[in-house]
Amino acid sequence: MNLHDDWEDFDEQSDVPTTEGELPRRARITGETIDAFAPHAFAFGKYDCGKMVISHLKAMGWTISTGGTWQTAIGLKRFLRRHGGSGAAAIDGWGVPRIAPACAILGDIVEMEGEPPFGAFGVCVGNGRVLAYHEDADGAAILQPRNLIAAWRT
Repeated sequence: MNLHDDWEDFDEQSDVPTTEGELPRRARITGETIDAFAPHAFAFGKYDCGKMVISHLKAMGWTISTGGTWQTAIGLKRFLRRHGGSGAAAIDGWGVPRIAPACAILGDIVEMEGEPPFGAFGVCVGNGRVLAYHEDADGAAILQPRNLIAAWRT
């Protein structure tokens, strides 16, 4: 039996599977999210944790119907009211399954302690770290949160 007989899409020419595995796919998409948000300073409606989460979920294959956007803190409050009152309720409403925060892996979404009523959300990048916006960082940064409130499997 050939080592690769169980791979459905095996390319005999390159000696590697032609379909991307789940973990490499998560790593690639998470890297693209880092590249898209890390260089940019926080700006409501363009470069903030909500936009980062929505962008990341779409890249991971989720169909997200946001039904609007925001440009200011007041606009974000209105957006959240239309989507259940919080960022967590919005993610739940889009059908993304919740998981225990301890089970979060590369590419999953997490909620951390943040400023009410917005909260703080990030994308897991591995080793307990997340890509998120922080008031002391110039752009989205890789942070080591102390406490995760919730998590969603992407």
